[in-house]
Amino acid sequence: MISLIITGAAAGIIGVISGQALVFSMGRRGLSAQVKAVGGQVSHIVAKVDELERAVPGMITRTEVENAFAQVAQIEAQRQAQAIQQARAAQVFGSNNGAPGDLNTAINAQLGALNDRINRINQEFGVR
Repeated sequence: MISLIITGAAAGIIGVISGQALVFSMGRRGLSAQVKAVGGQVSHIVAKVDELERAVPGMITRTEVENAFAQVAQIEAQRQAQAIQQARAAQVFGSNNGAPGDLNTAINAQLGALNDRINRINQEFGVR
């Protein structure tokens, strides 16, 4: 009878120990799988960071953007000043819808009218 108790106890101890070994083994495998999964995620993140580091030198800097906006503003101001100057010229010389030759003709006509007027004034006051 004692031999049966000792054999049963020994079998129980062997079963518990083998069960614990199995649990530890499964735990290690699960832990290994988790480490592999985390390692894969970390390597993916490292790859993305490397891509970003390679892309940063090619990006446009803030000063380049500010300089571009300043140039656009300057060009727009010049365009508006030119439009104002053309509007003033149109008021002085009349509407200029034709070619530059028409503008020269209009200027020459106005100069001729001014010369005629100056000549009349000179004749009126006796200046030659």
